[in-house]
Amino acid sequence: MSENYDWLEVKTPRSVDQLRLWADNPRLNPEGKHISVNDFVKDFISGTERIHFMKLIKSIATEGFIPADPIIVWKNETNQKYYVAEGNRRVAALKLLRNPGKAPKSIRGSIRKYASQIEKSSFKKIKVNVAPSFEDAEWYINQRNSVTSLNRFWSREQQQRWISGLYDKYQGDLSKIQFKTGLTQSELEQTIRFLKIKDFIKLPEVNRELTQEELKLANSHRFPMTVLERFLSMTEFREQWGIEYDGVDVKIVSNKQSFYKAFAALIKQIIANEVSTRFTKDKLPAILDTLPHVSLENTGNLEPQNNEDDQNAKKPETNIQQTPTPPNDNIRDNPYRKKLVPSNCQLITTNHKLEAIFKELESLCFTREYSISIVLRVFFDLSVLEYIESEGMVEDIEKHYNNKKLQHVTLKQRLEYLKKNNKLNQNSTRVVGRLLNPNDNHYSLDTLNGYIHGKNTHYVSKQFLNGFWDFLYPLFEQLLDIKENK
Repeated sequence: MSENYDWLEVKTPRSVDQLRLWADNPRLNPEGKHISVNDFVKDFISGTERIHFMKLIKSIATEGFIPADPIIVWKNETNQKYYVAEGNRRVAALKLLRNPGKAPKSIRGSIRKYASQIEKSSFKKIKVNVAPSFEDAEWYINQRNSVTSLNRFWSREQQQRWISGLYDKYQGDLSKIQFKTGLTQSELEQTIRFLKIKDFIKLPEVNRELTQEELKLANSHRFPMTVLERFLSMTEFREQWGIEYDGVDVKIVSNKQSFYKAFAALIKQIIANEVSTRFTKDKLPAILDTLPHVSLENTGNLEPQNNEDDQNAKKPETNIQQTPTPPNDNIRDNPYRKKLVPSNCQLITTNHKLEAIFKELESLCFTREYSISIVLRVFFDLSVLEYIESEGMVEDIEKHYNNKKLQHVTLKQRLEYLKKNNKLNQNSTRVVGRLLNPNDNHYSLDTLNGYIHGKNTHYVSKQFLNGFWDFLYPLFEQLLDIKENK
């Protein structure tokens, strides 16, 4: 690391399109893959962060890009590319405004609207501070302690993961990490210990007690870490659960099976917000009474989490089955499942009507097959509309059909336009081709329309409707931000 900080006073123009986002950014979910801009932005807009990111987009579109806070980059000598150490959200926002097609589908329509209000060439290049090395950029991240309203603080766990990463990088040299972070040795030790205990969630003994959704929330970097820390900071809690600290090491001296079971139950309560973030010591006994008992008999030590012999406890093998396989009647490609929408299917959208109808489809059982068929037709129509609007094709379609307003362009015409003008991928084109085939008496647009306008009672069986959803799903994947969690 250089001891010369003159680089902080020098701003150099760099192409927005050529800047690379930083995959090890603590803001990102460490469990995810971050390759494309789309991957990064999905993390930046997860949960309540969507509001703040869209405020940033709106601010740039209406007020222009104001480089009040430095954007710090460093050059990777291996590939000669410049990576963003500080300012990833701002650079991602600029990238989307320059190329809205790279935005996640759930916000693509809004990004196109804001992008139309600005002159993209005005921020083709932005001025950045080029750090001499990644270590210098790292130093800046640690020293930075002031942000504007448009910048977002790291969450507690994001800060801790950053420190943990430094601990691994510098092979446990706390003096070096102290110098870089300004934290005391006890603060660093506490941070690393807390993360090691939180990572018990990755152990099969714990995660098999959690549902798929609970496991997802527990592994999220937005997990309310401060609540767990509150427990772990109380001597009474550690004594009752058999938790001992030795520097950065953690030992469980209680019965491990009972500990894991109770720990999983605690995680469930924290996720469900059943524990106040400000509970006091006198409330601890009442909280512990709601959790499984931790036995201090038949003890077996859990080795310190930084021992080389116990790396599997710290980082379980990825091939371990962490969640139960969903029941067979709740997965796609099983025509006998009890509900149309598979239990592992998730839709992300800012369209409240589309979201509400999706939830209706999720909840309806096949005792109401006529309702399911009608709602499926409406959901499909709205999905096509959402895609057309998010891809900025409204004016082109209206012009194609003699300046007819989009609301007067039929669903069949919209599908014909998408197919003829190569707006769909190969799988989607195949699905649409069959929908538009008048000779297809099964999975066709005529069948979908018949659910609303027809009088026939056929094609509403459980097997047929489940099959229809499965047939349409490859098209839904292109039209919407929809996925099936594994």
